[in-house]
Amino acid sequence: AGLLLSLAFATLSVVPGAAAEEAAFVGSESCAACHPAEQAAWLESDHRQAMLPAGAGSVRGNFDDVRVTFHGVESRLFRDGERYRVTTAGPGGERATFDIAYTFGHYPVQQYLVDIGNGYLQALNLAWDSRAGEAGGQRWYHLRADEKIDANHPFFWTRHFQNANSRCIECHSTGFAKNFDPESAAYSTAWAEPGVGCEACHGPASRHLQLAAANRLDGADSGFERKPAAGLTWSFRDGEAIASPSGTRDDSWVDTCGGCHSRRGSLGDPKPGAGYHQQYRLALLERGLYFADGQIDDEVFVAGSFLQSRMHARGVTCGNCHDPHSGKPFAQGNALCAQCHQPAVYDSEKHHRHPSGSGGAQCVNCHMPARLYMQVDWRRDHRISRPDPWLSQRLGVPNACTGCHRERDDAWAAAAMRGWGIE
Repeated sequence: AGLLLSLAFATLSVVPGAAAEEAAFVGSESCAACHPAEQAAWLESDHRQAMLPAGAGSVRGNFDDVRVTFHGVESRLFRDGERYRVTTAGPGGERATFDIAYTFGHYPVQQYLVDIGNGYLQALNLAWDSRAGEAGGQRWYHLRADEKIDANHPFFWTRHFQNANSRCIECHSTGFAKNFDPESAAYSTAWAEPGVGCEACHGPASRHLQLAAANRLDGADSGFERKPAAGLTWSFRDGEAIASPSGTRDDSWVDTCGGCHSRRGSLGDPKPGAGYHQQYRLALLERGLYFADGQIDDEVFVAGSFLQSRMHARGVTCGNCHDPHSGKPFAQGNALCAQCHQPAVYDSEKHHRHPSGSGGAQCVNCHMPARLYMQVDWRRDHRISRPDPWLSQRLGVPNACTGCHRERDDAWAAAAMRGWGIE
């Protein structure tokens, strides 16, 4: 531990601009000495693998000199020593060979960034399906296979909709700065660390390390601009089926997580810990993004849904369900909901009306139905609402009942729920 601490503070000493009055980014490795459990959880997280230099430890796709053809364009994916490369149609449709610079994500889909010059990092439309072969994975596929894509299409991989500097890297890196020069139409995009590291959420840590080295950490000054709040705690009172909160509500989770887990416009380079609505313009319940009742339609990335929920209204936060360092739920199956919902009441056939242990008995399948994005990625609606077949009949919106019972219609679902005494 002593050696690790020495390394951590040595790292701090060479970071420029690490003056006490202005904290600087120091890298996630600097946190490991004092926070080994959190570091171990983060190393296994999706956040850590959000963006990594292309290499043997990060690339999941098959680059064993394979050829795939989409939209009439053959692409060759191969290795040249330690380099991962692709030969395909490039800018203007001209065939050329490019180096894979970074991986983007890892599961269930991995994308790849290519530097095409002038600092432009472009996301290939070819993606790797990381799922197991028996699930249909372990294959290359085109993200827009159903559209006619040519070199003039805005979603052609070298065009603006596939530019990662302006559209993606902000949420896949730590300490991001876009750095676009309009006169030269060039990027010098920078980040403190590829992937979503500790400081993406906590903020620059140089002052924190300085205070720790001087044994001066305390509740008044942790070295971070935002002071952590205790937040609410939840417990069951006598006879309650749903836990009640106590303490002070803490909505800073939306500020911390919402910037990347929402459909929004950015108002400038992100600043960890700053208020969400001071940095972003949240996409509202617009046609094409949401259904008329607020259910997810297009990709809206969680926060816009969660803000509609009764859970958020009562003070539930992201961190009540997800471990902030691994990103994984604290418990599996209905045990996660049982933290606040008495299993004897809610995890019972009297409530869910399905055989115990079946898919229909899982809370999330009724209250957080999933939709498929990027052809392979199922994402759950965080609006956390009740299935409403009556609304489906009136507005044509989906409901979880007929989402599972595809051979049935909304009238059948409404009749079934009415038979249970639910209107």
